[in-house]
Amino acid sequence: MKLRFGVTGVGHRGMTLARTLARMDDAAIVGLADLDAGRLDAAASEFGVDQTFSLVSEMVDSMDLDAVLVLTPDAAHHPQTIRCLEAGVHVLVEKPPAYTVAETREMAAAADSAGKYLMVGWNRTYALQRVKELFGDEPPSVVMADFVRPDPAFLGLIRNHLVDPLYYLCGVPDQIVAAGNMADEAREGNTVASVRFKGGSLGQVTLSLGAGGRSESLTAFGNGYSVFIDSTSTGAGTVVRGGKVVETLETVDSIELQIRHFIDCIREDREPLTSGGRAVEIMEFIQGIMDAAGTTTTSFAPDSGDGWITWCGCGDKIVPGLDSCPNCGQGWEGWSMPVEQVRRA
Repeated sequence: MKLRFGVTGVGHRGMTLARTLARMDDAAIVGLADLDAGRLDAAASEFGVDQTFSLVSEMVDSMDLDAVLVLTPDAAHHPQTIRCLEAGVHVLVEKPPAYTVAETREMAAAADSAGKYLMVGWNRTYALQRVKELFGDEPPSVVMADFVRPDPAFLGLIRNHLVDPLYYLCGVPDQIVAAGNMADEAREGNTVASVRFKGGSLGQVTLSLGAGGRSESLTAFGNGYSVFIDSTSTGAGTVVRGGKVVETLETVDSIELQIRHFIDCIREDREPLTSGGRAVEIMEFIQGIMDAAGTTTTSFAPDSGDGWITWCGCGDKIVPGLDSCPNCGQGWEGWSMPVEQVRRA
């Protein structure tokens, strides 16, 4: 029998994950929720779904669902995830799970209380499963990860793209030393962090947002292997042992792998790799880097100060205080919603 899924949030990123879910032969999208009626109608037509809702609370209260994908803007992740868990469904929430460690703890506690699985969509973890296998029970001796792009970005790239691979391969950090700067009040500039892990590994994290192009890579040494990952989102790279390339790591679809993993965990009753409890540790790791680098800020907050949340539909990026989207140039008219509506989930 197919698992019955609801999806909340059918913007750019949401549709990417929803389309992947729709390809799974043992799962079915049976309900959709989004505040934008046009996007909702288009998604319903594409997936052949006849039950649509403005609010995820309406969806989970009126439908018999096994799980929900929470793919809404970041500020809505915390309240909507808790609302779904309290309704008795498993949840896969897009990264980051929340803005703060405290909110992430509340989400993990809600999952424990409901007896349901919470999984965070840190897809790079699922792209690096072969790397994890190579090192076996012992973590790598040294791991270096970097993420660079040509333009500054709003706080969140560290939490979204860099830390979960290090946590997956090396575990919980013991000591963090970092330096960083901000491009402006709300946007990250550069961060470099050195990490000593409790398991003995050493790590290096580099975030640079003034580069000539976008790239993300990872290098790991240990257990007689040198592993060079060209893209942490696809897992493509090479493995060197004894001075020779002994394995070529092919590109994988990390989105498909993470959704497949979520479905399997529900069916087999086992904890996901990026579970709620592990999400708390990852968010603590992220906060540790930001604190050490001096890039922690409260300016990137869900509430813009006038009771509204603002984001652009091109990618569901929350961008307070600007007249237009830095990604697509779209003005904000029509892309705002009351904070209270997010809290209502």
